[in-house]
Amino acid sequence: MQNRRFYRLDEIHDVTPITKGDLLAAVEEGQLSLCAWVDEKSMGAMLAAKEGHRAALANLFAYKGVIGLTQDQSIACIHSKTAPIRHAQILEPDHVSHWREVKNDFPDAENGPFARVSSLPQRPTAPFMAYGAIGTKATYGQEARLLAQAGPEEWNRQGFSGLWDALAKTGRALEAKPLAIDTDQLRFDLQAVNAAFDLRPEGETGRSISVPDMSKIETNPFKIMIRKVLVGDRDADALKVWYAVRRDHENNAHQIDEDGIISEINRDDIKWFGRGDKMRRLSYKTFCNYVSAVRKTL
Repeated sequence: MQNRRFYRLDEIHDVTPITKGDLLAAVEEGQLSLCAWVDEKSMGAMLAAKEGHRAALANLFAYKGVIGLTQDQSIACIHSKTAPIRHAQILEPDHVSHWREVKNDFPDAENGPFARVSSLPQRPTAPFMAYGAIGTKATYGQEARLLAQAGPEEWNRQGFSGLWDALAKTGRALEAKPLAIDTDQLRFDLQAVNAAFDLRPEGETGRSISVPDMSKIETNPFKIMIRKVLVGDRDADALKVWYAVRRDHENNAHQIDEDGIISEINRDDIKWFGRGDKMRRLSYKTFCNYVSAVRKTL
C-alpha cells in the first residue's frame, strides 16, 4: 500500500492494528478528530478576528485536498450521510491554487457578515483556517439607506417615486456558505491516530503494528493540545506552540482546543475551565515544561 498520511476510514485496519469501530469510538469519545477530502473552487481564507469583532475574510482560492475537522464536526459527519461544514483547517497548503482577491470575483459586493475583507500578498505555506465556500446573496434597501443619510433636501428632490425606486433596488453581499461533506469524503490522519492510540510506526510503510495500550492515553488537556501541534511540526518551540493554541482560540477554530476549555489566553498565561467549570490558570512556564515533556514522547 502507498505510504500516505490521510486514508479512507475503511483502510484503518490496513495500516494500524485497530478496527474501524475503534476509530469511530475514539471520535465519539472526543479522543480523535477526522478529516475530509474536498474539491472546491471558491473557499475563503479566514483572518483572525480582533477582540469584540466579527471574523474577517482574506483571499479566495481553489482547493483539492484534505481539510481538518473539529471534534463536533467529526461527530456530525459520522452520524449523518451529509454534514454542513462552514469552516475548516486547510491541511495541505501546497494543494491551494487560483489564489485571488475577493474583488476579482465579486467587485461590487458588500462585506456582509465579515468585519473586513483584505488581501494577503501570497498564499500561506502552513496549515490555515478557511471558510467552506464564499458566494453572495441579494440585499435590499442599500439605496434607501444611502438616501436616508443624504438628508431632507435630497428626499424632497427625489420625491416619493425616488424613495420607492431606492427601496426596490437590490444589491449583493458576501456570504459564507457551508460545504456538504458526504461520508465517502471522510479521511483519518494516520499521524493523529498514532498519537491518540499511542501507536509507534515501524518500517518504511508507516504501518502501525504495536497493540494500543489504552492506559497510556494522555488525560492532561494541554498536553493533548501540545501533542496535536507537535505531530504536525515536531521542531516547533514552546512559543510557536503557544501561539498556535492562541490562534486556534482567537479564531474559534477548536482544532486544537476541541472542547473549548480555554476562556482567555495572553502572552503570560491561560485561563481555562476545569472540571465543574472551575476557572483555573496555566502559566507560560508550566506550558513550556509540558512542551518539553510531550516532545520526549514523540
